[in-house]
Amino acid sequence: MHFSLILLFLHLLGNVDVSLSQNACSTLPQVHHARISEETRKTEYQQGHVIEFTCDPGYKSSLTIKYACTSGGWLAISGGSCTCKSVVILFCAFNTEVNTNNNNNTVVCALDVLLTSGCEPPPVDGGFIVKGLPENNDLILPDHVLTFSCEDGKYLNGTSLLICGEDGQWTSPFPSCNDITCEVDVMHPNLHATGLTSANEIMKIGHVLQFSCDTGYRLDGSVRIQCLQSGQWDKPFPTCSKNCRVTEIPGSVRLTTRHVAGSQLRAGEKLRFDCRLRNHVIHGNEEVECLANGQWSEPFPTCGPPVGCGKPPTLPDGDLKYDIKFSYVNTEKVEYICQLHYTMQGEPFKTCNNGRWTGSMRCLPKDDMYRHNIRFTHKTDDKLYSPHKDHITFSCIRGTVPDGRLEMRQECNDGVMNLPTCVPRSW
Repeated sequence: MHFSLILLFLHLLGNVDVSLSQNACSTLPQVHHARISEETRKTEYQQGHVIEFTCDPGYKSSLTIKYACTSGGWLAISGGSCTCKSVVILFCAFNTEVNTNNNNNTVVCALDVLLTSGCEPPPVDGGFIVKGLPENNDLILPDHVLTFSCEDGKYLNGTSLLICGEDGQWTSPFPSCNDITCEVDVMHPNLHATGLTSANEIMKIGHVLQFSCDTGYRLDGSVRIQCLQSGQWDKPFPTCSKNCRVTEIPGSVRLTTRHVAGSQLRAGEKLRFDCRLRNHVIHGNEEVECLANGQWSEPFPTCGPPVGCGKPPTLPDGDLKYDIKFSYVNTEKVEYICQLHYTMQGEPFKTCNNGRWTGSMRCLPKDDMYRHNIRFTHKTDDKLYSPHKDHITFSCIRGTVPDGRLEMRQECNDGVMNLPTCVPRSW
C-alpha cells in the first residue's frame, strides 16, 4: 500500500515516472497527446536506450520529455506533459483526507486545472461580418486568424484581420461597422439648402440636398447633389455670387450681346457695346465685365461724335518732327524723330483716337548698335523708322562676323526689336 502511494506521488509530481513490467522496457510509457520522435524510435529497446516524445500539433510542453530504459523499466529523465496551448495549470496541492470508515489515513493530490477559453470569440451582435470562426463553436487556439468586413453602406472602423495570441488575447480590439456618411461643407452665407438633417452635420448614402441663393444672388454650381457610397458628394457644394444688373443703356448705345436691360449677369460674364450711328464713336470702354461683388468693371459707355486730342505726349530722347499744336482732330497723326546719337525703334507715329493718343515707339542710343558691331544694311543716314511687324536687316561692321545667336534680319514687335551681335573675325 505504501509503495503504491509513493509511485502515485512520483507520477503526479513529474519527478520520477516508472513503468514496471516483467519484460523491462517492452511496454512504452504513455504520454498523452505525444508520439516518440523518429530519431529515437526503435523496434526493440535495451537497457540504456533513451527515447524522446514530441507533442501533437496544438499541444506543447515546457520541457523536453525523455525516458531512459533501466533494469526496472522506463525512468523519466525529463518529465513533462503535452498540454493544449490554451490550458494553464494553476497548482497541485496535497491534502490529507481521513477515511473514517476504515480509519486509514490516505494522502490525495488534488490537481486543479483551469481551462481557459482560448481567445474570446467576437460578439454575435457586433454588427460586422466575420470569416474564419471554428466550426461547432470550438475553442479558438493561438495563431488562429479571423477577418472582418461590413455590409454595404458601412465602413470598418478598426483592423480587418485579428490573430489569436499565445496569451489568449487578440492582436487588436474587435472593429466596428459605422454608417458611411457625407459631411456638410461650409456653405456660402447667401446659400440655402433643403434636405439638411436636424444635426446639420452628417448625411447617409443616397441623401440629397438642393440649393438656392438669396434674392439678388446667382447660384454658381449644381442645384442638386447626392451622397455617394464613397462618403463623398457627387458634385461640389455650389456658391452664390452677387448678380450684376443691366441698367438703363443710353439710346445712342447698342448692346452687341443678347442681354437686355433689366437682366442679371453672373461674375465673369461680359457686355459689349457699339454705337447706333455710323459717325459716332464709343466714349469709354466698349466691353465691361461683371465682378464678384456685383459691380461692373467700368461704367457703361456713351456714343457721340469723335473727340479730338490735346497736345501729344513727349518722347524721351526724341522730339516732334513738326511744330506742336494745342488741339488735334480725331484720326490726326503726329510724327516723332530721335535726337542725335539715338535711333528710332518702332513706328514714328502717334494717332489721335477719339480723345486718346495711340502708338508706341522709343529712341535707343546708337551706342547699342556700336556695341553690337552692327549697322543698317539699307540705310546710311541717322534715321530708320520701322512700324509694328516690319523688319530691319543689319550688317556687321568691317572686320566682324555674326555670332550666330540671332538672325541679322529682325522684326519690330510692339516697339521692341532685338539686336543681333557681331564679333571680331578670327584670322
